[in-house]
Amino acid sequence: MSEQPGRVTCDKRGGVAVVTLDRPEALNACTRAMWAQLAELWDELAVDEDVRVVVLTGAGQRAFSSGVDLVEMSNDPTPANPNRPPPRLLENWDFDFWKPIVCAVNGLALGSGFSLAMSTDIRIASETASFGFSQIQWGLVSGHATQLAPRFLPYPLAMELLLTGESITAQRALEIGLVNRVVAPDRLMDEALAMAEGIAAHAPLALQGIKEAAVRGLDFDLREAIVWGLKVERLNAATEDAAEGPRAFAEKRAPRWKGR
Repeated sequence: MSEQPGRVTCDKRGGVAVVTLDRPEALNACTRAMWAQLAELWDELAVDEDVRVVVLTGAGQRAFSSGVDLVEMSNDPTPANPNRPPPRLLENWDFDFWKPIVCAVNGLALGSGFSLAMSTDIRIASETASFGFSQIQWGLVSGHATQLAPRFLPYPLAMELLLTGESITAQRALEIGLVNRVVAPDRLMDEALAMAEGIAAHAPLALQGIKEAAVRGLDFDLREAIVWGLKVERLNAATEDAAEGPRAFAEKRAPRWKGR
């Protein structure tokens, strides 16, 4: 696997950026170089005013991502520079990326690939998709999965996935709330893009405000979270777009968002 480092690509289509894990010959297993590329790309997209929504997917039909490259890990179990802090990945939840992310899961989502999918906002899965925290099968512990799964799933279900390493089908993922919908493989990207384009049509600052309020609120109790949500509401109310929306409604026309 490690002989093919792979890459992460980005295709911008209007207000939507399609980010693809591009290593289909290795089931989109991510090398350290790919994680670094992805971290740099999130930094770029966060400040790109033309991008309002991101679609994240994997190349090919077999996998979204099968996780880390275990061959690379076996050949070099430690990072090249252990003193260098790890890149700020989306699944670390320490990265202020407030643009909505739609995940198109086109096959296997295993290990850290599953954690990456869980770090997105809306998930659309192919009927052929499957999900599993496979780390335990290889004697590994995931700092991401052990924290994400119990927060977003009922505790017994989370622990079953973490402790067995077994995979579940797309339909089961839908039943337990891991994905928003399941579609035929040939409809996956059309559905994901339609979702992303529909979201991107809304006011960009309001979109980011909603995501920031929701994500930060997860760290608070309900009372503190509402206080934070109201703060974001007031900040957004002072924007030009917040004035444009009601004005467009009164004038019976489509709003013209400026992103300010």
